[in-house]
Amino acid sequence: MVYTNKDRVRVVIATQKYRIEGEVYVLSGSRLTDALNSKAKDFFALTDAKVFSLDTDRLLYEPTYLAVNRDAISMVFPL
Repeated sequence: MVYTNKDRVRVVIATQKYRIEGEVYVLSGSRLTDALNSKAKDFFALTDAKVFSLDTDRLLYEPTYLAVNRDAISMVFPL
Protein backbone atom coordinates (compact mmCIF):
# COMPACT_ATOMS: atom_id res chain seq x y z
CA MET A 1 0.00 0.00 0.00
CA VAL A 2 1.27 3.49 -0.87
CA TYR A 3 0.79 6.30 1.61
CA THR A 4 1.07 9.97 0.72
CA ASN A 5 1.58 12.87 3.08
CA LYS A 6 -1.34 15.23 3.27
CA ASP A 7 -1.99 18.52 5.00
CA ARG A 8 -5.23 19.21 6.87
CA VAL A 9 -7.02 22.43 5.89
CA ARG A 10 -10.06 23.79 7.74
CA VAL A 11 -12.54 25.22 5.21
CA VAL A 12 -15.95 26.77 4.77
CA ILE A 13 -17.97 25.65 1.77
CA ALA A 14 -21.12 27.41 0.59
CA THR A 15 -23.78 25.72 -1.53
CA GLN A 16 -27.21 27.02 -2.52
CA LYS A 17 -28.78 25.88 0.76
CA TYR A 18 -25.96 25.16 3.19
CA ARG A 19 -22.81 26.52 4.80
CA ILE A 20 -20.46 23.66 5.57
CA GLU A 21 -17.43 23.85 7.84
CA GLY A 22 -15.00 20.99 7.95
CA GLU A 23 -11.53 19.69 7.25
CA VAL A 24 -10.16 18.63 3.90
CA TYR A 25 -6.87 16.93 3.20
CA VAL A 26 -4.64 18.10 0.36
CA LEU A 27 -1.36 16.64 -0.81
CA SER A 28 1.56 18.12 1.10
CA GLY A 29 2.84 21.20 -0.68
CA SER A 30 -0.24 21.60 -2.87
CA ARG A 31 -2.90 24.29 -2.65
CA LEU A 32 -6.57 24.03 -1.82
CA THR A 33 -7.35 25.18 -5.37
CA ASP A 34 -5.33 22.25 -6.74
CA ALA A 35 -7.61 19.84 -4.88
CA LEU A 36 -10.72 21.72 -6.01
CA ASN A 37 -9.67 21.76 -9.64
CA SER A 38 -8.78 18.07 -9.74
CA LYS A 39 -11.12 16.31 -12.15
CA ALA A 40 -10.25 12.88 -10.78
CA LYS A 41 -13.26 12.83 -8.43
CA ASP A 42 -16.77 14.28 -8.55
CA PHE A 43 -17.00 14.70 -4.79
CA PHE A 44 -15.00 16.75 -2.31
CA ALA A 45 -14.46 14.88 0.99
CA LEU A 46 -14.66 16.62 4.37
CA THR A 47 -14.17 15.27 7.88
CA ASP A 48 -15.49 16.62 11.18
CA ALA A 49 -18.08 18.61 9.28
CA LYS A 50 -20.80 20.94 10.50
CA VAL A 51 -23.69 21.69 8.16
CA PHE A 52 -25.66 24.91 8.72
CA SER A 53 -28.78 26.22 7.01
CA LEU A 54 -28.01 29.34 4.99
CA ASP A 55 -31.49 30.71 5.74
CA THR A 56 -31.51 30.31 9.52
CA ASP A 57 -27.82 29.69 10.33
CA ARG A 58 -29.07 26.73 12.39
CA LEU A 59 -26.77 23.73 12.82
CA LEU A 60 -28.43 20.83 10.99
CA TYR A 61 -25.88 18.01 10.98
CA GLU A 62 -22.47 17.12 12.41
CA PRO A 63 -21.23 14.17 10.36
CA THR A 64 -17.72 12.86 10.88
CA TYR A 65 -17.48 12.39 7.09
CA LEU A 66 -19.26 14.26 4.32
CA ALA A 67 -18.89 14.13 0.54
CA VAL A 68 -19.97 17.27 -1.32
CA ASN A 69 -20.59 17.23 -5.06
CA ARG A 70 -18.14 19.62 -6.70
CA ASP A 71 -20.87 21.03 -8.95
CA ALA A 72 -22.88 22.07 -5.86
CA ILE A 73 -20.08 24.24 -4.45
CA SER A 74 -20.64 27.99 -4.87
CA MET A 75 -17.71 29.17 -2.77
CA VAL A 76 -14.93 27.70 -0.64
CA PHE A 77 -12.28 29.32 1.49
CA PRO A 78 -9.81 28.23 4.16
CA LEU A 79 -10.22 29.34 7.77
